[in-house]
Amino acid sequence: MDPSLFSLTSTEWVVVCLCAVLVGFAKTGISGAGILVVPIFADVFPAGESAGILLPMLCVGDIFAVIYYKRHAVWNKIWPLFPWVLLGIIVASIIRNELSTTHLRISIGIIVLSVLILSVFINKDRIEKSSEKTSIWLAGITGTSGGFATMLANAAGPIMNVYLILMKLPKNAFIGTGAWFFLLVNFFKIPIMVYEGSIDFNSVGFNAMLVPAIVVGALLGVRVVKVIPEKIFKKMVLVLTFIASVKLFF
Repeated sequence: MDPSLFSLTSTEWVVVCLCAVLVGFAKTGISGAGILVVPIFADVFPAGESAGILLPMLCVGDIFAVIYYKRHAVWNKIWPLFPWVLLGIIVASIIRNELSTTHLRISIGIIVLSVLILSVFINKDRIEKSSEKTSIWLAGITGTSGGFATMLANAAGPIMNVYLILMKLPKNAFIGTGAWFFLLVNFFKIPIMVYEGSIDFNSVGFNAMLVPAIVVGALLGVRVVKVIPEKIFKKMVLVLTFIASVKLFF
């Protein structure tokens, strides 16, 4: 990681700190609120470094989300995904050096839009209740595409949003289940990115400076969720998910 990471302009520092607040807010509040963080980081930091800078920030947000919502997780919706997530991560690791940044971004956008459109056409009577077992086909689609997207660009959030909405989870269970999922997946990715050189002492030191901003965003997210009605919460998540998928094409 380039030591000049600490030599950002005043404007860039303000932008990065605002992004850190959004990371915390998206983890404990409205999932999808951080849709601009990935492209902004790609603009501020050198190509190939932004993902390694962002991942530890996401992990900090995941920790706060798990601390607050840990009792609300629905574990039978998480476990079926992990074998498929691993498959997606392996595929992404193999092919990502063969694709340009534009191709990677468009590929993820297509995946997210496809999953979102699929959710619209699923008969509401067949949408799974939180007490039922997750079907293999849904776990396979979500897990594989999510693993692929998260390894390429830390962009599995929109895919997981659609999955959790299909599970018809109440907002606290929605956040708690997603929090545990991303905590486990993101921490699994850290050794891979350390090995590849995307994360090193310089980047971790930079991340440490942004922890207070992430905490502010996380606390704000908790407060906002408490006052948002259930239906509005889910509509906001869907709208932000759609915006995030469209944004990937540009």
